[in-house]
Amino acid sequence: MPQERNVKPSVFERHMQTGIQVLLVALIIWAGSELVKLGQQSVVLEERLTTQGLMIQEMRQELKSWGDTYYRASDARRDLDEIESRIDNLNSRVSALETK
Repeated sequence: MPQERNVKPSVFERHMQTGIQVLLVALIIWAGSELVKLGQQSVVLEERLTTQGLMIQEMRQELKSWGDTYYRASDARRDLDEIESRIDNLNSRVSALETK
């Protein structure tokens, strides 16, 4: 059977392992802080989107109320045509009465 030897790592190996462990811990801390920042930014963006959604809804309601307030050109044309037809009817009645 092969003999097992207890080989102690050299000082350089121990320092190298410690350096790698410190580097890994530093990377984990950095990744954690970046995730926290990303979470905060997503919350801010979500709040902005909510606010913009409310603003769009308010603008839609405002535009709808404007539609009820202002006199549309198509409505004006329809009303004007109706008035002109009444005038024509009255003119024809007057002409009919004048000719009698």
